[in-house]
Amino acid sequence: MKFDLIMQHSRLVIFHVSLLLMAILLSSISGELVVLATVEWSDVIGEGSVALLTIFWTFAVMMSRPSGKVTNLLVIGLSLVTFSAMLDLFDEFMDPISSINWISLFESIPAAIGMLVMSYALYLWHLEQLALNQQLRRRELDYRWHQEIDAVTLLYRGSYWKERARKLASNKVPASIIVVDVVNFSFVNTQYGIVEGDRILREIAHLLLMNIRKTDLVCRYAGDRFVILLPNTKLEDALLLVNQIQCSIESVAFKPSSKKISLFTKVKSVVGCLALTETIENTLSHLNQELDELGERVA
Repeated sequence: MKFDLIMQHSRLVIFHVSLLLMAILLSSISGELVVLATVEWSDVIGEGSVALLTIFWTFAVMMSRPSGKVTNLLVIGLSLVTFSAMLDLFDEFMDPISSINWISLFESIPAAIGMLVMSYALYLWHLEQLALNQQLRRRELDYRWHQEIDAVTLLYRGSYWKERARKLASNKVPASIIVVDVVNFSFVNTQYGIVEGDRILREIAHLLLMNIRKTDLVCRYAGDRFVILLPNTKLEDALLLVNQIQCSIESVAFKPSSKKISLFTKVKSVVGCLALTETIENTLSHLNQELDELGERVA
């Protein structure tokens, strides 16, 4: 959850808090406090839990999502359900003044409306999620694991890549592997700073995503090294892709914010196959060793 996101929802916060205060006000003017000994505490615990949880869910939505129609509808729907839950809770402590407890007759209506609003919001969220799934397709291989997302490149980390590679190997799906390394990237961090270095890594990640298919997977393996998984791809096709990737990255002029001169980066790459008779760790170890030796020959 990001607490800074809640600042985007000031109107929704006001709306939610206003409904809570309105529930308190309506309950206070509808009757008088009962003797605590007569209160059904089991009902209070159940109804209070519902009220507290819906309040928590409402703020969780606002702390997790940016502004938008889906967010607005989810918060409005949850707020109405909370309003009914609060009326139901306070009703346990109030003795109605009139012979007709109009609060009891009215309290379930906002919840019903809120459920309808949330149902529509969930339908829109479903459509939104389908669009996001397409957008993230090349960042994840049919499996979402947000704890493994790299904060700099927004790609998955190497551990995620290994798990997906093991899955392909266990299903006996042939695949090619590409390991890409940025040449002398330590110079970039030293010359331009870590912030600029991270930005360049993000741009390189975008370029890698542009060069692969929706069925492929690119992850940040470690530091300035990336690893690509190409299911159902022959080695010769992977070699062609390597040339395209290198041309794509090395032809881009990066613009460091502190310098007027453009920065061009070079990359080195190796290609291998997903071995069904060898562990993923051994395969990657051989490819990384080959890549390091390639760097020594270049140097």
